[in-house]
Amino acid sequence: MTAFSEEDVISRLHKVVDPCSAATKVPLSIVEMGMVESVEIESGQVTIALRMTSPLCHALPYFEMEIARVLADVSGIVGVSCTFDHGGNWQPDHMTAGAQRKLADQREFVRDRADGKTHTGFRVLKPVEAVKSLKVI
Repeated sequence: MTAFSEEDVISRLHKVVDPCSAATKVPLSIVEMGMVESVEIESGQVTIALRMTSPLCHALPYFEMEIARVLADVSGIVGVSCTFDHGGNWQPDHMTAGAQRKLADQREFVRDRADGKTHTGFRVLKPVEAVKSLKVI
């Protein structure tokens, strides 16, 4: 009998941030992103099946390393392995509602900022205004 459950493992996986989401300034865990397809536990061996968001993802070693790190001190786990689908199964609707909301908020912020609606302390110039404002020396 294991001293941990699938829920314990998934709870720990919330600490693994998808690097692509972090690059967009919306750091989301692999659980929030819907990348965790399944968790299998057998005799203390944990296997995590991950859905990659792109077949071009180069972060597979990062995911393996981070998953092993967050599960390292869980009593009863004797080994951790990951499998990857290489970007064929993930869909945006796999994300949690909270993750979708965070991304939508970020998109709205970026659009508002581009439209000059977000106060940044500086007036945002549209491309034509920027060119017209240049001074020729």
